[in-house]
Amino acid sequence: MGKSIIVDEISQWQYFDELNPLYLNYICILNGRYPVQIDSGFNYCELGCGVGTTLNSLAELFPGGHFFGIDNNKEYIHSASAFAQEIGSSNIDFKDVNFDDLCNVNLPDFDYIIINNIYSWKDKVTRDCIKKFVGNHIKKVGIVFLNYETQPGSSSIISLRDMASFHTKGMVTDNLTKAQCGLDYLNFLAENNARVFAENAAANEFYDEIKTKDINYVAQRLFSSFFEPFYFHQIEKEMFEIGLSFAGSAICHLNFIDLAVPQEFQDFLKNVSSREQFETHGDLIRNQRYRKDLFVNGREVMDEIEQTEALSDLTFGLSCTEDNFETLAIFGDVELNYNNDVFKNLISILANSPNSVLGLQERAKLQNYSLELIIDALKFLTSNGQVTPVMKTASEKDIINLEADRYSICSNFNIQLLKNRLFKQDKITLISLKRGVGINMSMSDALFTLCLVEAGSDGVVDWVLQRLMEANQEILTNEVNETNTMKAGYEEFRKNRLPQLLQLEIIKPIVS
Repeated sequence: MGKSIIVDEISQWQYFDELNPLYLNYICILNGRYPVQIDSGFNYCELGCGVGTTLNSLAELFPGGHFFGIDNNKEYIHSASAFAQEIGSSNIDFKDVNFDDLCNVNLPDFDYIIINNIYSWKDKVTRDCIKKFVGNHIKKVGIVFLNYETQPGSSSIISLRDMASFHTKGMVTDNLTKAQCGLDYLNFLAENNARVFAENAAANEFYDEIKTKDINYVAQRLFSSFFEPFYFHQIEKEMFEIGLSFAGSAICHLNFIDLAVPQEFQDFLKNVSSREQFETHGDLIRNQRYRKDLFVNGREVMDEIEQTEALSDLTFGLSCTEDNFETLAIFGDVELNYNNDVFKNLISILANSPNSVLGLQERAKLQNYSLELIIDALKFLTSNGQVTPVMKTASEKDIINLEADRYSICSNFNIQLLKNRLFKQDKITLISLKRGVGINMSMSDALFTLCLVEAGSDGVVDWVLQRLMEANQEILTNEVNETNTMKAGYEEFRKNRLPQLLQLEIIKPIVS
């Protein structure tokens, strides 16, 4: 009970967009549930916070909030606290607490409680302690995020775990060596098209995930004592017992029947008698492996007018540049094309600056569209994360100066993240204090960003080459001249990424 979960380093440094209060509020409104009012401050708690990457970013994005991170791994809490000190955060606390002892810790009530990636890996006694804590500490208008492994999609994982355990039974060695033997066994089956893989997409997905991870992660996923996937209706019942009701899926497209399942199943789901049946049958149709569900304290539901007003008041922005916007979104077996005029006009407007729904309706390109149509179009645009709810800001003009000699990084979190994670993963997330969101970028773009700040516009290419050499990073190029390759990469960065970084004020020009 209460045993630490060990995951690989890269996963620990991942930023989770779906844990942002702006996004959590949006999903609730999308499903007719009341959001948390965050303008006057709020309390936010993450159970299983790990090294606190997302939590530390949110603490800087929302200085009026008070954040608590709880984990039963002392090393994680030490790292999270050290990172918070490096940033200079005063609105965040990290606590090393055994999950079985949650109810014995003196903590305030919370507007948000996040249970991220631990619930299916705890035994019943610990899960009961978590539920009791949530029931005791969630505020009257509060939101709970729960991520868990799902039936029937995760049933194949049970089989793979059982067979890896059987294969290594009797080995007199340490767990990491056993984990590698178990992984080699699964690799042998997969490479030789054993039917458990050839006929099971979920098994392939699980294997493809763990084979790229740190061996500690593999050991935990294959040999941990407790693993239990749940049907949605089981989780809904457990949450109902502590006063919570389902408020939607944090996997945004699953809230729309047109995108949740292929067309041949849509009439069936439209005729089911409850959201419980809709979600449980949907998991079977998709063979879904995991869920990210939101629950709210209470049963109150917005009427249609309230919901429209709440959606109309939200501000939306683009999480990518207009040139990089992917016009074809794929959700399992369902495709959505963003090529019609209302989508194109919205993308074009939001690429220049965020807008509220009411603000969008006033734009010339959208004046002929009804408010309802604009809202529906935005719902579909948010379904794959390229359009996202952002923080309301004053309508000052964005400073886009591509020719400045020097720039600075606007966030302490971004400075420390680049310092700690450069060259250690393929992608990185930097935050925009102006918009209240995180922006994913490649490590090469992150490198150009840092070197632009450190060396100035004229010295970027030489500085990038120097940093690569110091880090023993190989430059992959077909060119004889590495400098020319880096110059071409920098020009691509200036064209496609720098304008967005300036618009979001992730970096800003230094005015002499």
